[in-house]
Amino acid sequence: METAFSKLKPTLQMMQEARKNPNGWVYAIDGNYGPNDAVPPEAIAGAWKVDAVGNIVPGSFQPNPKYQAKRNK
Repeated sequence: METAFSKLKPTLQMMQEARKNPNGWVYAIDGNYGPNDAVPPEAIAGAWKVDAVGNIVPGSFQPNPKYQAKRNK
C-alpha cells in the first residue's frame, strides 16, 4: 500500500528522533498529537526503520494497513 508518506524524505525532526532511537522505528503520524497524547492506530501512516547508529534506513518505510488518511471537512 503506497501512501503520501512512502515517497517523503525524512524531515530534520524525523532524523533527530531517529538519533534518539537507534535500532528502532520513526513513525509517520497524520495529525497533531502532543507527546503525551494517545495516537490511534489509524492515524499512523507507517514507520521508517532506524539503524544501529540512529540513521533512518533508506527505503525502509513500512506502511500501516490500518491507516486512514485524514479527510478535510
